[in-house]
Amino acid sequence: MVFKPEYSWEFLSADEIQNKTVRALRNHVHHTLDVSPYYKELLSDFNPNAVQSIDDFMKLPLTEKSDVGSQAYNFNGVENRHIVETVVTSGSTGTPLAFSMTSNDLDRLAFNEALSFNGAGIKADDRVQILVSLDRLFIAGMAYYRGSILLGANTMRLGVLPEEMHRYYFELLKPTVLVGVPSFLNKLAIDLGKKGFDVKTLNVKKLVCIGESLRNQNMELNTLAESLECLWGAQVYSTYASTEMSVSYCDCEARCGGHAHPELIYTEIIDDNGNVVPDGTVGELVVTPLGVEGMPLIRFRTGDITFKMSEQCACGRNSIRVGPILGRKSQMIKLKGTTVYPSTITSVLDTIEDLTDYAIIIEGDDTLSDRVSIHVATHPSKVERISNELRAVARVNFPILVSNTTTIQSFRKNSRKKNRVIDWRRR
Repeated sequence: MVFKPEYSWEFLSADEIQNKTVRALRNHVHHTLDVSPYYKELLSDFNPNAVQSIDDFMKLPLTEKSDVGSQAYNFNGVENRHIVETVVTSGSTGTPLAFSMTSNDLDRLAFNEALSFNGAGIKADDRVQILVSLDRLFIAGMAYYRGSILLGANTMRLGVLPEEMHRYYFELLKPTVLVGVPSFLNKLAIDLGKKGFDVKTLNVKKLVCIGESLRNQNMELNTLAESLECLWGAQVYSTYASTEMSVSYCDCEARCGGHAHPELIYTEIIDDNGNVVPDGTVGELVVTPLGVEGMPLIRFRTGDITFKMSEQCACGRNSIRVGPILGRKSQMIKLKGTTVYPSTITSVLDTIEDLTDYAIIIEGDDTLSDRVSIHVATHPSKVERISNELRAVARVNFPILVSNTTTIQSFRKNSRKKNRVIDWRRR
């Protein structure tokens, strides 16, 4: 596969993108109804040729994550002999889901990440170290690896290692770009600094950050992002994805929202009633991945809360951008009339030195207010600082309980991800 970014739709006019999108959605519905047992039954009376506009497409029903979880086999769009890769969601907010991928799906995944990295200004002469998991059926590490290679960059699969091993490979291979979870990159820089090694001396230019938001709702860098830029002397770029969508929304060099690649995904933001909301209005992200063979989806509800921006980006692209992920719809916290998303809390805790681990425990019933306690593995002397910084950002007093890593890990049970939010509310 040859990477040709000039083939992307993103620099077309908004009208051209919409026209191409309508045709792509119509073709997608045709294909999905042909190959997917689930949609074939659900939309048995629907004629795909009826999709002559975006409004026509948005009359189709939404797909819930529970639908995929309860009958995943009926979403398969190919025979078993065409499946070359199986990936599994993290299960951070429910039962892990297995997704089947064909060889073309993997090429599509690589093309998406190459487009994203190219938009962020990463070039073939960059040296990219991937500091995320590359095993355990995890799609993201594989996607970044394949995309970076397609771009032509010198790509190094490190994964997550002890800090001294990272220092060894930093000094040996001299990366210009790091891909990793921001809280991990932040802690790594702090821990190496305590041992006399300043990561700024590496001259890393870009940090591509996954899994955690870098900006607030007003699009300003949050506390964690500011700490990263200070510690590394590098610019931070946010990239957001999920297994189900098989694409990522990544910052371009202008760093003002994650670009959707319109030839690969159709993006909507909806309110609680399923109605599409205007630009800038917070709602749930709904996606229709285009060109997927293994498990094609139509109007899939991600459960993630964000907002979209449709005006032309400063970089010249006309593709839709999404803002930071403010939280998961299911994890929204109600506190005495105030709404707080866990990301507001984690963006503060991830910058606290000597905080080995933490867990945000949410409890509640059917009342109008939830109960939140924060368990921290740190020295008791840190509690006052943690409490003050959280109050300054969230304007709420949270109980801070000094704990240990063993107890905190027990809250997560067998989750593959290091879940920071443990939701024990009665639904």
